[in-house]
Parts: sequence; C-alpha cells; structure tokens
Amino acid sequence: MRCDRCGNESPEGSRFCIKCGREFGASGSGITVCPHCGVQIAPGSLFCSACGKSIGAPQGEVNQGRMSGPPLSEPPSGTLTSNIALDIILSVITCGIYWFFWQARQMRAINHLVGQERYSFWLWFFLTLITCGLYNIYYEYYMAQGIVEAQDSRGFPRSKDLPVLSLILTIIGLNIVTDAIQQNEINKFFGK
Repeated sequence: MRCDRCGNESPEGSRFCIKCGREFGASGSGITVCPHCGVQIAPGSLFCSACGKSIGAPQGEVNQGRMSGPPLSEPPSGTLTSNIALDIILSVITCGIYWFFWQARQMRAINHLVGQERYSFWLWFFLTLITCGLYNIYYEYYMAQGIVEAQDSRGFPRSKDLPVLSLILTIIGLNIVTDAIQQNEINKFFGK
C-alpha cells in the first residue's frame, strides 16, 4: 500500500503508514507531500514541482547514480568548463600565474552549481597570501565539498572521497592535481 501523504510503500493490509503514521483510507485535505524534499504538491502529481523527483518512488532511489536531466547550460557571462590538459600546461608554462585564473573559473562554476555566491576568489586570494598558502589547503577541501553537494542535489554519482582526496593532495603540494580532479568533476555537470 502506498501512502498518499508521503509516498512510502507499506506492507499490504497495514492500517497506518509506517513512515508518516497516516491512517490508510482516512480522508485528507487532498494535499500530498513530496517524500524527497517535503514540499506540498497537488494530489495526482507524478513528479514534485520543487525537486523534480518521482512522488511514488521510495526516498533516495530516484536518480541515484544517474543524471537527472540534460547537461546544464553554462551562464552567458563566461565558460565554466575547460580543457584540463591545457589548464595544466598553461599553469606550468606561466609558472603558476594561469592557475589563479583557473581557480577563479572553478569558484564561479561551483557557485553556479550550488546556486549561491559561496566561493570568493578575492577572499581566497587575500587569505591565502596572508597565511602563506595555508588557507588554500582548507579552501580546496571546501570547494570539493561544494562539488559533492552539487552532485547530490542534481542526481549525479557522488564523489564522496573528493574532499579528503583534495585535502591530502593539497597538503603534499599537488594543488594542480587537485584542481585537475575537481575540474573533471565540474566538466561532468555540463556534459563534457
């Protein structure tokens, strides 16, 4: 039996929903709640208008490990994807100067993906300079968390070890490898 309030499947013959406690057969207000995000939706809806997930599927099973839709379009203000090999080559040739532009692009991309202005290039630059690079170690970890959050919210396969991997690689001085891995994850959002 499927609960019309939360969408949870309960054993046949159950009198109450095992997830939300609603009595089966009880007349309600006709309002249904999305089991994924909790937003109220119109009765009879197959998909939630807020999160886009199926109302009838058990929580966590919809879009697990799959893209939830077509690749994202990039904002018109500039490109958020890049050729990783070219980024590495330009960073090495320019003795790291290009790396700053690469960092700024990654911060814009992650801000776009999480829908917030969470990452600031100038704040990162200033604090990294003042702390002789120590702040960058934290920031690479923080940006990797943003990528994982975007993967979760958009239904992409989750790179759960990305923050720890970014932290370790940055601590041992392999920032460029960290950024290459993060850029690869960012490119996946845009189908590249």
